Amino acid sequence: MKNLKLALSGIGLSAVMLLTACGNEVEKVDYVHSTVEGNKFSSTMFGLTAEIDDGWTFAADDELAALNQVSDMSPESAASAFTSTGIVYDMYVENESGSNISFIVEDLSKSNNSSLDEQGYVDASYPSLQSQLEAQGFTVDNIEKTKVTFAGKETPCIKMELSLMGVGIYEYQVYKKAGQYMGVITVTGFSKEETEELAGKFAAL
Repeated sequence: MKNLKLALSGIGLSAVMLLTACGNEVEKVDYVHSTVEGNKFSSTMFGLTAEIDDGWTFAADDELAALNQVSDMSPESAASAFTSTGIVYDMYVENESGSNISFIVEDLSKSNNSSLDEQGYVDASYPSLQSQLEAQGFTVDNIEKTKVTFAGKETPCIKMELSLMGVGIYEYQVYKKAGQYMGVITVTGFSKEETEELAGKFAAL
């Protein structure tokens, strides 16, 4: 997956380890790594599933482990990654053209933000998102907070129209919370229609 590290360097940018805030604690849950069987992604932790078309390639666990700078994707290694960086790359899939979907999980307890819900997370991370993208070389043509129907539920979303080296990129970031963890799903396509179609592949588990 030659594009994996390059693609991941420019996505999932809402998972930024927010500045420490105060708030009520939530009931904590254990992190559970998602599974991939054939073309089907499932996360029991977040209650999500998606059937991805043929021609797409999922990152194997050893590739995800390398991105997380751990030896494997066991609970112990994931805990080490959360302690080190606050996030875990849980899933990544791409096709040959470079369209991709990533799923990053942030442990909000590391920044005392466990009480944030999906909308609160978006509101806190949105102000710095454009500058982060621009710092990584993207031109931001449009960025907006909105809501979309995702996996059958109205969900906070950040929609982005970007360009990089003259290529237009359309991204949706949607958010799903479980206990003290925030899942950030980033869908990247080369047209608005493609990105909407990819986001529509997710369903409740």
